[in-house]
Amino acid sequence: MSAGKQLETQQLLDNLRTEWKPFPDRFHELTPSQRSEYLQQQGFGSFHDLLAHILAWWEEAIKIINSILDLEELPRREYDLDVFNAAAIEHFKIWSENDLLIHFDNICNALVTMLVELPDKGLENPRINGWLDACLLEHYQEHKIPE
Repeated sequence: MSAGKQLETQQLLDNLRTEWKPFPDRFHELTPSQRSEYLQQQGFGSFHDLLAHILAWWEEAIKIINSILDLEELPRREYDLDVFNAAAIEHFKIWSENDLLIHFDNICNALVTMLVELPDKGLENPRINGWLDACLLEHYQEHKIPE
């Protein structure tokens, strides 16, 4: 997780509402050849796999942030990104794309709710700040749909 950049709640809410929320629609607005090129550049075989990857990281962030807020902080761990991402794709592989899109919307809404309800000092916690920065802001820049 990145450190040093202090986030603001409104910045994160704006990211979720104006960048992540329309993400699936922006992908589907691309032509078939643009979709194929985008997925190839992203290193995913399908949009389904990309969504699975994003959702797994969001679920991990929510789990860790909730553990911190509940004063039962999960221990830090080292992630093997390839293993984590492969497990995410495997976990969601039997989901229909429609169900995955509903889950994407639900998790996006859960993140909005979490941010709205985050205690004033929540973003001062370096671990919470780092997870939100990495999973929302940085991750969006990595996967941003080309205009």
